[in-house]
Amino acid sequence: MSASVALSSLGAFALVLASMFVVPFALWCNFSLARTAQLDARVSAPWLWILAFIVTLGLPIALAVWKYGTDGRRLSAAMMWLPLLWNLAAILLCTQVIPDLLVQSLRAQGDLAGKRFGDSHKVARILSAVGNGLADRLAPPVPAAPRAIARESAPTPAPITAVAGAAPGTAIAVPFSAAGNAILMNVELEGPAGRLSLPYLFDTGASFTTVHTETAAKLGLTVPADAPTLQFNTASGPRESRMVYLPKLRLGGIELKGLLVSVCDGCANDRSQGLLGLNVMREFLVEMDYQAERMKLLPRPHDGRANRAYDIYPAVQIEVEGSPEIWLGRIRWVLLVKNRSTVAIENVVPEVHFSDGQRMAGATIARIEPGGSGRSLVEGKTLAEDHEKLGFTLALAEAYW
Repeated sequence: MSASVALSSLGAFALVLASMFVVPFALWCNFSLARTAQLDARVSAPWLWILAFIVTLGLPIALAVWKYGTDGRRLSAAMMWLPLLWNLAAILLCTQVIPDLLVQSLRAQGDLAGKRFGDSHKVARILSAVGNGLADRLAPPVPAAPRAIARESAPTPAPITAVAGAAPGTAIAVPFSAAGNAILMNVELEGPAGRLSLPYLFDTGASFTTVHTETAAKLGLTVPADAPTLQFNTASGPRESRMVYLPKLRLGGIELKGLLVSVCDGCANDRSQGLLGLNVMREFLVEMDYQAERMKLLPRPHDGRANRAYDIYPAVQIEVEGSPEIWLGRIRWVLLVKNRSTVAIENVVPEVHFSDGQRMAGATIARIEPGGSGRSLVEGKTLAEDHEKLGFTLALAEAYW
């Protein structure tokens, strides 16, 4: 007798525990279904919650009262299993009658919770993981085609405008001096205060083009005390300096707009005023005729506005809002992107790089003013179960001056 009572109590406890999870989730699903069906265009949110509550709990309670009346014992017993069975049956019915609407509703769980609690809130992350997990079982997603964005390993060239009579697709011959085994060429820099034509050292080992402090002052470039700093490579070794925005640079009749340059006094000497680095030369196909002291530059073509993530990345700070948790093989992270440059950046797409090679891009941030920040939601399925064991880095997939 005692064994049967124990089993009965255990069963009742299991039913109550299951109801505690299923009924609130069903309530949330019913509200989300109403929103997905666009009932909110005609009914306000409080009434949608009342409608969801009636469907989730009101109807099974009314059914139990109609069946058992004032029999409190049997009524209480029915409330242990009837709401659970009712909502499980309702969800099963939806999978057969309105599967597409149910899948949309399940995938919207995280967004709905994000609007109420915040995109980085743990509740939003859990509901997003559970909803998308169930939706994937009902309607396995079709693998999406790779997004056509420029990666840092193969970046899209900067905007290039041919001047001095150069037609698009035409190589430009740039003279240089090879004195002392160093390649020197004249480069024209343009800033708010004017233009300067200066001798520069072509340094294939320099990650970024450099300017001297005096050159920056003559060009009218603002170098804030809190300007972003970067350690970059040169042929003579690593250097660290502050990074500033240069509006224009001209090389052999080719104009580049919007570069990040390094203020490096140690990169200038009595022969050159700075280093011509990779962020300029990577925009060309280069043919070197060392004996004739000529360099042919063919601008890389691009369609429309070009991705400037390579130049902009050192001028931004990217971090995950809150804890970067992974729930049921999915991430729902909010990336905070701070613009530390002196000019606005637009159409910013941050990206998560997992150490297993997977990349996941976030939502586009339309514009970030100097000193301002933007938020980007990154959501998707990952093979990682623990970000600490797998490891990840944050990068820029797209950004524009």
